Amino acid sequence: MASPVVSESFRAVLCRHCGKPIRVPALVTRRESEFQISGNSNDIHYQLVSRVFNVRCRCCERESVYSINQIVDQPYPLGPSVNDRNAATL
Repeated sequence: MASPVVSESFRAVLCRHCGKPIRVPALVTRRESEFQISGNSNDIHYQLVSRVFNVRCRCCERESVYSINQIVDQPYPLGPSVNDRNAATL
C-alpha cells in the first residue's frame, strides 16, 4: 500500500509590510491555474479572470493587494530538533 504524497511547500505571497509568508487561499490558487492555462491574451475568459486579490497577514494584521504573479512556493518551516526540545526542558 502506497503512502500519500506529502507536499514540502505551500503556495504563498510575502507580506508587503513584515515579509512573512501568507498562505494563499484555494480560490486564488484555482484562479492562478486558470490564468496559467489560458495563455492567449485575446481570449475573453482570460481577460475576465481577476489577477489580483486581498489577503491579511496573521503576523502583523495588515491587509494588502497582491497579484497572482507574486505567488511563490514557500517551504514549510522545519520543526524543532531533538536537541532544541531537550534544551528547552532544562
